[in-house]
Amino acid sequence: MKKIKSISMACVCAAVAFAISLPTAVPAGAADWSYKVLDTPASFTGDFGLRLWSGHAKTGKNLYDTTGTQLLSRLTYDNLTIFTGEGYGRFDFNTGWFLKGYAGGGALWDGKLKDEDFPPGISPYSATLSTNKNSSQSYGSVDGGFKLLWGADFHVGLYAGYHFLRETVNAYGCGEIATNPLVCAGGIPDFVKVISQVNNWHSLRVGLDAAVEINRFKLSLDAAFVPYVHLSGADAHWLRIDPTARFVGAFTGPVPEDGNGWGYQLDGFLSYRVNEVLTVGAGARYWHMQTRGLTHFEGHIVGINALPQVVQWKTSNFGAFLQTSIKLGPYPLISTN
Repeated sequence: MKKIKSISMACVCAAVAFAISLPTAVPAGAADWSYKVLDTPASFTGDFGLRLWSGHAKTGKNLYDTTGTQLLSRLTYDNLTIFTGEGYGRFDFNTGWFLKGYAGGGALWDGKLKDEDFPPGISPYSATLSTNKNSSQSYGSVDGGFKLLWGADFHVGLYAGYHFLRETVNAYGCGEIATNPLVCAGGIPDFVKVISQVNNWHSLRVGLDAAVEINRFKLSLDAAFVPYVHLSGADAHWLRIDPTARFVGAFTGPVPEDGNGWGYQLDGFLSYRVNEVLTVGAGARYWHMQTRGLTHFEGHIVGINALPQVVQWKTSNFGAFLQTSIKLGPYPLISTN
């Protein structure tokens, strides 16, 4: 926890340093600085584009007892390969206000699930590996903000918005890699689905939006702190689900999970303006979110008066992307003046 927070603080400090350096990097545009955030917008420009994102993802949980002190189980989906496409857009108004957002989705390929169970919940310790297949993610965000400083070739702004991430991971097959002789006894072939997890991450975020253009090259930074994350998910252990509800200890269906937490998101871009309309570029991003909440076993285990247990979730997504965009405008905006 302390290490993650120190990394996030370092990123925020770097973002602030970048923003502070912009006015000195582009003194020629200082005469164009504006502070008209309260004026009614009269015109706007729009940027619309596409991205292809490839990278890696890791998501997992620690399941504790009802008190939250004894670790019972850990499930880690690691080395997942991200391959998604997304569309994005941005509107900049002449008064400094802006709206931006993106939406995308695609596959989570490769990777493994490592499922660990610890004494005293089980003895001896168990660790199994399963193969990730048929997994996916979808995501989107919408933000609104204003530019604190801007000129013809740079801007520094603040924004607030909402981010959504849906992760669906499916584990197939099972093989024991520790010493427990009962879990996955004899092995389960990798065409059998054993575990699925569907997580919906809802985030409120505040961030810094900054850019500087030198000749035809433009460097942009989007750094967000996520003070509030809400997780809504469900865990399905398919080999333990009993649709007829006859076997004591079996699950009646997927077990719901929830939690609240925090995170941070960093996106950086380097683009080249081919002409006044077309821009191409590349970038990188890193998203991290984590929550603490409950796995709601109550009412979901046959013949057992189960209680909710404490669960901690973390997810990280990082990688690089290619992008292309077109710029439209400026166009006049209908005004009440």
